[in-house]
Amino acid sequence: MAKFYDTLLGEYVKNPGRRWLKLDTLAEDYFDYKMISYDEISQKKKLNFSEVELKNASVYSWEDVYMTHMLYEKQKSDGVTTDDILVDMELPLIEAISAMELTWVRIDRDTLKGIGMRLENATRDLEKEIYDIAWVEFNIKSPKQVWEVLFEKLELPKWKKTKTWYSVSADVLGNLSHDFPIAAKIVKYRHYSKLLWTYIEWLLNIATDHDLIHTSYNQAVTSTGRLSSTNPNLQNIPSGWWVAWEIRSAFIPHNSGDKIVAFDYSQVEVRILAMMSGDENLLHAFREWLDIHQKTAEFIFDKNDISGSERKIAKAVNFWVIYWISPFWLSKNIDISQKDAKVYIDWFYENYPKVRSFFDDIISKCEETGYVETLFGRKRYIKSINDKNKMIKSWAEREATNMPIQWTSADIIKIAMLEIHELLKNYKSTMMMQVHDELVFNIVPDEFDELTKKIPKIMESILVDFMDKIVYKNITKESLIPLKVDAGIWNNWKQAK
Repeated sequence: MAKFYDTLLGEYVKNPGRRWLKLDTLAEDYFDYKMISYDEISQKKKLNFSEVELKNASVYSWEDVYMTHMLYEKQKSDGVTTDDILVDMELPLIEAISAMELTWVRIDRDTLKGIGMRLENATRDLEKEIYDIAWVEFNIKSPKQVWEVLFEKLELPKWKKTKTWYSVSADVLGNLSHDFPIAAKIVKYRHYSKLLWTYIEWLLNIATDHDLIHTSYNQAVTSTGRLSSTNPNLQNIPSGWWVAWEIRSAFIPHNSGDKIVAFDYSQVEVRILAMMSGDENLLHAFREWLDIHQKTAEFIFDKNDISGSERKIAKAVNFWVIYWISPFWLSKNIDISQKDAKVYIDWFYENYPKVRSFFDDIISKCEETGYVETLFGRKRYIKSINDKNKMIKSWAEREATNMPIQWTSADIIKIAMLEIHELLKNYKSTMMMQVHDELVFNIVPDEFDELTKKIPKIMESILVDFMDKIVYKNITKESLIPLKVDAGIWNNWKQAK
């Protein structure tokens, strides 16, 4: 039982699809009351709060307290305050997240500076190469000047038109980059510039004198049920090729001798799909510890000798079908023809037939009830599921099919965090970060052997240990398949991956 209550989390659990959960918005919607804005009392932030006239400051503060109380009373009368997801998961998670935030994250400043220098050199080289192709120097960061060079001077094919000129957005340049080296180089230049200013400079600027970084985790922001983080956004620290991946090498243990240990759920959403759909082929593959991407590749390419590129396509199909993706969008995501994308999706459903019927059942039930739910009973209402507009209904169907799997995955790692938080109360080691399906720890030397066994065991046992919380009647203890956690242990976050 949580020691506190949070009306923001209550509203998020009640209506997770709602975009604006600000107190002033809720006050207007529920109580037809317009609150005084901070801009009003601070003269559009010209005044600090300490400089605001006492009468205005008092009313502003009173409103916050009073409307929060009113919201609590409404949630209480609506039955939100006793909701199992809120009481057993979201409210207790506040304490676990607080402990994780107060741990801070340590960076190696010299490593970040070194990566920054490499990026600066790379962008300078790209600048010269772009100017050589264009036969003119221009501001590559200016969309207007890029447009003028590409479409007026070099006469490249035009794609999207804006009000004032043709678009030079990422997707436009991405399409052009297949045939025109200058477009490919501008894409790379933009990527390196973003890494340099968004991550390197940002991390160096916000780090303390002791090279520590504090982030704030948010429980009531995402449309996927996952946590997000801000200042900095650790969920967006790059993973990928070359120097983007190197940024993670700057995340290091707190003390000499400690280790960074990352535990990452493997293929968790495909495993959830297998259990929720009950598809025998998917279940068999996981129970026999087969390579699920290899297995899907064998189905869609109708052979056993699978190349690396074919396995990569199958991996993408496994991932994207969960999101009810169309052939058009699959073709865009993995750079294949739309015709091939349709064939791969059709073969996926042909070989995993219960997956398609599972998705169809989700949509049918949602049309009847107006909501979908996760394995643990977290509900999301889909307002447009019966909309007469086919495009709006199509988006609603995609949202309905996404939610049970995506949000169940989010629930699993939240439960794991709660269990591990309780475990770590008896240890010096700490949980440092949560990034998507991954938990990152700072483990001290004398606790290393014990915790590297206990933590993955907790993470892999969540479904079995919380079987009584599962609301899907077709899932029994016997029908569960094991969750799998990959562990990485080293001296920085990159090496631990």
